[in-house]
Amino acid sequence: MSLEPAPDSGKVAHQFAIAAELHYHYFTGAATPLEVLPGDSLVTFVLLDPANLPQEVMPQWYDGNSWAHAAYWGANLIARGANDTVSRRSMGALPSAGQWTKLEVPAGLVGLDGRSVSGMNFVLYGGRAIWDSSGKSSP
Repeated sequence: MSLEPAPDSGKVAHQFAIAAELHYHYFTGAATPLEVLPGDSLVTFVLLDPANLPQEVMPQWYDGNSWAHAAYWGANLIARGANDTVSRRSMGALPSAGQWTKLEVPAGLVGLDGRSVSGMNFVLYGGRAIWDSSGKSSP
């Protein structure tokens, strides 16, 4: 069974299958890398399934050389990078389930000020979520 909410933007969004532990999907080699300026924030929209709530959500960014740029909400169960560094930054509790939520991370907190992003990984620990548009916001 799938969730049936309308995508937050556009016509499609990516829905995860339900899983008990770590699961993810990613891309690299973006045709046009995202240029992150000092002071920008990285954003992505997510909707957590209230009937299958993940324990942790983690967007992770690829700068062409490394995946060591991640932030997480919820439990600290995804062992990627070192906690409380640019490679794995805690952003607090899980967002509310059942509604679209904008996850926002100051790029400097994950070491991406003034860099390019050419890939992204959408990581969950348990449960299910739908991911929608991702990009940046500028001050």
